Parts: sequence; structure tokens; C-alpha cells
Amino acid sequence: MSNFIHTLTNLFFKSKIGYFLSTVVIYVFFLFVYEPITLGLDMEDVTIIGTPIIIGLFVFQLIMARSIWSLAFVAHAVSGLSWAITFPLLFHWSYTKPFYFYEFANDYLLGIAIFVGISILHYIFTLPKKQVKYVALAFSVLDFLILLIPLAQIFYYLIHWHCISPPTLMAFYMTNFMESIGFLKNSIGVFGIVALFLFSLLVIWLSYLSNRNMIFVVASRPSISGQRPILYAVAFLFLSYVPFYLFPYTCIMTNWSDVRAYMQEVQKFEEYHGKNVTDLRLLTTETAAQKAPGTIIVVIGESAASPHMKAFNEHFIYDNTPWLSTQKENKNFFLFNHAYSSYVQTVPTLERALTEKNQYKDKPFIDTVSFLDVAKKAGYKTFWLSNQGMYGEYDTAISLVAKTADETKWSHDSYMFSDKYDESLLPLLKAIKPEKSNLIVIHLMGSHIYYNDRYPSAFSKWKKTPVPDGVEAYANSILYTDWILREIYTYAREHLDLQAMVYFSDHGESLTKSHNPDIFDFEMTKIPFFIYLSPTYVETYPETAYILKKNQNAIFTNDLIYDLMSGLMQAPSNRYSEEFDISSNSYSITVNNALTMLSTVYINSDPSLMR
Repeated sequence: MSNFIHTLTNLFFKSKIGYFLSTVVIYVFFLFVYEPITLGLDMEDVTIIGTPIIIGLFVFQLIMARSIWSLAFVAHAVSGLSWAITFPLLFHWSYTKPFYFYEFANDYLLGIAIFVGISILHYIFTLPKKQVKYVALAFSVLDFLILLIPLAQIFYYLIHWHCISPPTLMAFYMTNFMESIGFLKNSIGVFGIVALFLFSLLVIWLSYLSNRNMIFVVASRPSISGQRPILYAVAFLFLSYVPFYLFPYTCIMTNWSDVRAYMQEVQKFEEYHGKNVTDLRLLTTETAAQKAPGTIIVVIGESAASPHMKAFNEHFIYDNTPWLSTQKENKNFFLFNHAYSSYVQTVPTLERALTEKNQYKDKPFIDTVSFLDVAKKAGYKTFWLSNQGMYGEYDTAISLVAKTADETKWSHDSYMFSDKYDESLLPLLKAIKPEKSNLIVIHLMGSHIYYNDRYPSAFSKWKKTPVPDGVEAYANSILYTDWILREIYTYAREHLDLQAMVYFSDHGESLTKSHNPDIFDFEMTKIPFFIYLSPTYVETYPETAYILKKNQNAIFTNDLIYDLMSGLMQAPSNRYSEEFDISSNSYSITVNNALTMLSTVYINSDPSLMR
């Protein structure tokens, strides 16, 4: 029996077959970890996960003539594994739903690279067989330093039962050393800090117990002179690539970079914004806030495409806009038939829609004011309610504008995207006290992919399979948005003295291509757009209502929302252009000069306009 076990051990730990089996075991482990926290693994994902393990770890074991299970590699393996799985698992446990928005490949690849790279570096430094214990101790400290960020994430999760989020990273960014100590004392107490210090020493000691075994790996490989160039090449690649090109793009570090960039933008934006607002001068003292006081609401949709909405396309197969369709008969509702987005991604589009920057008079974002700034000068109290992201490279410009509102509230603290349904915004709306005049911006999650994550089961009306997919899932998401719009409109009319309501989407959606600018088609830019005016508003400003009705078939691009809102608030300024305001008689955008895709595509090339 002992001979059998010895033979089996040699086969698994000291043979090429054993090396290959070891890589397979690790590969299967990562599949089991990553598959539940993504939206399923396709062949590309499987390749990304499999190739570095099957090739890298197998070659590593051949060079070392040792299995990855060798005691000499354990500490380095723990360091690598911590980076490969900590953020993905804590993120998944915190938000429960799998998100495609976070691709964890870089975390996984860094984990593998740390294990292989640190092990080879340790081997190289041990080759002279001098000061072996000090080398082992130095690499133990290195292992601990590598573990610091994953351990910080784990400790934070154990205290708050939530992964570290951008607001937390922002707090860290703005915190000095003494404040950090105060945070620790408040969270875990003095005893906890002492325990943390002792735990750190324990980790280093355990790493040392593992790392001192590297001398046995070196001793068992007396003749490796031909392999040294390979070892040095791998070490060079590790040191030149991993710290600079892989580590910064892991999920936690990407979030840190986003927060840092956001704070830098905030400082720059605040500096310029004050000057821009000072320069903003209204050309009247009698705005709508004085003559028709009440609430104006702007609802920003997400990935809503008018061709896939019954109210805008009577040929669409599903009746997914029952409320809005009935409002087509309401003389105070103006549905626009040819509305387009200025681009097919959210930030470039809303950067223009919210501010005076547009495709027709491009202006640096930093030099602009928003219609929230105009609203304040016109006498409105401003609110921003959002179910979208707070921070990150995808929404910095939006959140910068949002933060200028008198009150800004998010329904969540998620990473860039929310896993909450848009109805989570309704309590925020209902918490607003009826002021004399309010301007409220409501930013929906809408129909952002994946569509069947955007609505509760009660709205799962159409499906060809047990789980709605494709056009059915999208139609359900629009049905839910239609209900949300009805709820906002009804509550605001009954409780907030609603004077006007504007709804538009950031961009459209192709149900086969989503909204990728690299494979553009016009479905990605066709958006729903409507305006409601109250009887009081129409009575006060009948010409505005008349012009809007006249322009319902005009071409409109949503980068002109700023000028429209200035017009609806009856607040012309030195930063307002009548020719871009669809509520003005001077509106000059036509099928021949209307642009999309950031001024690179003429809308008159849309084939549907020729029908």
C-alpha cells in the first residue's frame, strides 16, 4: 500500500502528467468560482481563463521540476489567489446579481502572474545559496504587501458585509493618516488595532515558513544553466508588465483610478463652474417660475429606442406603452416623431444634453453651464434623482453636473450601474417637499442591458421561453418604464403642481447590436421624446404650446435639451441659442443640417426618412 501511495505521489507531484493534472485542477476551480459571478461563460471567457493556466502553470512546473503544490510555493500562491478571487467574490456577494459590467479577467490574470512571477524571482534570488533566510524573509514581507489590498477588502466586508464601494474609496482618498487611525479605532477599537498588528506578523511568519523551502527547490535543481535565460526573461516580463500594465487595470484599482480622476475633475470643474455661472446672465426677470410657478420634471431614459415602442411606432408587435399611447390623445402631450441622440453612449450624449455644449457649436465641457444652473437663476430649486452610477469613467461628466443641484440623491451606491429597479426612485421623488417652483431631473436605469434585469417579474408579460430574451425582454423593460413614467407624472401632477414634464432617452438601442458605435446603425440613435405642458402653463404661454405642436414632426437631437429647457423655463440668457430651441419660432434644425454621432453623420442619411 505504501508503495502504491509513493508511486501515486510521484506521478502527481513529480511527473509531467501530474503537472498537467495540477493545471486542470486549478482551471476547474476557477471555472467554478467565476461562472456564477458572470452572466455565463462563453468560449472567449473560457479561453481567457484556461490559456494562462494550462500553458503558464504547466511550463512553470517543468522549469522548476516541482509541482505547484510544493510547500515552497504556498505563500506566493496565496498572494496570487487573493487577487484572483477577492474582488469578484465580494462584489458578487454584495450585489447578488451577476454583472457583465465588471470583467474580472485582469484580476484573474494578475493572480496567476503574481504566483508565477514572484516564485521565479524568489528562485533566482535563492540560486546563490547565500543569505537564504533573509531572502525568504524579504519575500515573506513582499507577499504580505501584495496581500494588503485584498486583506483590506476582506476586513471591510467582515465589518460592513459589503464590498468596498466608490463612496468608500472616495472617503479613503480624502482621508489623511490620523483620520485613518481614527476610522480604525472607531471600527475595531484599540484592541482590534493591536490584533491587526499581531495578525500581520502572523501572516509574515507563516509566509516565511513556506518561503524558506525554496532552498530545497534550488538544491534539487543543480544544473539549470541552460534554463536561466528563460527564468530571467520571465522575471523581466513580470517586473515590466505586471506592475504597470496589469495591476492598474484590476477592478479595485480601476475604481480607485476612477475616483481619483473624478476628484481631480471635481476640483477643476468647481473652479471653472463658478466663473461660468457668474458669467451666466438671464435676459428677463419674468421666468416661468414667476408667471407659472410649480414643478418641471426632466426624465432621462436609458437605451430606450422609439422603433421598439408602440407609442412611437404603431407597427411594433407589442403594446408596451399603454399609458403613453393614451396620452397621444391628450392635447397637452407633444410626442415628437423624429428625435435622435447625438451619440450612442451615455456620457458623450448627456454631456451635451445637460449643458450648452452641442454638435452644432462645440464647446469645451469645462466652459459650459447646465440647464440646472439656468434653473437656479430662473428661480427654481433643483433636484437630481438617479438610479445610475455615481462615479467612474463612464459617468464623471454626468455626476459633476448632478452634484450642482441643490439636492442630489442616488438610489444606491453601486459601481457605476444599479441593480435596483427604477421604482426605487419614487420614494425619493415623494420625499421632495412641494416648493413654489422645482426643477427635478430623474435619471432612469431604463432598458440598459441585460433587459430582463431591469424590471420586476410582474412586468414579465412577453416571453417565448421561461426567461424572456431579446425583443420580448426589451418590450417588457419598456412596459416597466411606461409604468414608471405614469407614476412620476401622476404623483407630480397631484402633489407637486406639475407644470411641465420632459422625457427623452440618452440613446437608442439595436436589439441585435446593442449601442456599439463601431457597428453603428440608426436604431441606436432613434429615441423617444415627449413634452407635457399643464393647462396653467399653456394658458400662460400659449405660443410655446403652439410651436411645440407645430414642430412635432421636426428633426430633433437630444444635445439641444439645454436650449429647450431654457425655453420652457422662459429663461433666455447670454448662453442660450433660439435656433437650437425646438419650442422657439427660430428653431433652425432641419433634415438637411441635423447631425448625430458627434457631428460625423447627417441624419438625412437615415433610410427610414426616405420611406
